[in-house]
Amino acid sequence: MLNFLSLFVILLAAFPVLSRDPYDFVTVLLQQADIIPDIISVNTHFDPEAFLFIKLPVGPVLLGNTLNATSSLTLPNVSFTQIHAPVDQLYTIVMVDPDAPTKENRTYAAYRHWLATGIKPPRHINDFAEFTQADTTPYLSPNPPTGSGSHRYTLLLYREPCHSFAIPVGAIEYGSDFNSRKNWNATVFAEKYDLKLVAANFFYVHG
Repeated sequence: MLNFLSLFVILLAAFPVLSRDPYDFVTVLLQQADIIPDIISVNTHFDPEAFLFIKLPVGPVLLGNTLNATSSLTLPNVSFTQIHAPVDQLYTIVMVDPDAPTKENRTYAAYRHWLATGIKPPRHINDFAEFTQADTTPYLSPNPPTGSGSHRYTLLLYREPCHSFAIPVGAIEYGSDFNSRKNWNATVFAEKYDLKLVAANFFYVHG
């Protein structure tokens, strides 16, 4: 089974020309997939600070690979490379589908599949991040309707503004029903709570 260090090597090898900034290719792939600007606003001026590693029950997420749909409610394994921040820094992760119900008809986009706060960074690259809080939005697996085409499931990692950060009780992000999850804007969310986007990853699932 691939560990996170192996995934890191694969990601680097998959992009043949690197600039001085090893994270530049992440931005390039996000732009090529239109995740910038469909999910990450160009006004965000996203400058990646880490590689975000995600492993689902059906396989690893490798910046645009295709995975099988799954109804598994097993939470993804999450890790990320070291970020220049205090050792007690905490993070928020979200997973969204910008192609709901389809890429051609994004009436419900973005659809929020998962949101968790209070994440401790891994101590080593092969360790998992530690989730210290219950999920704000319960995890919903990537399982698009048959015939709905390709969906770009996107994971975003944010640096929280302070150690006591918490989303207020009653916020829409606590909702787990369809109406609470649909038409959710990650950029607006981040600006509202002063969250800094530091890493992103994505994969495709065909409905």
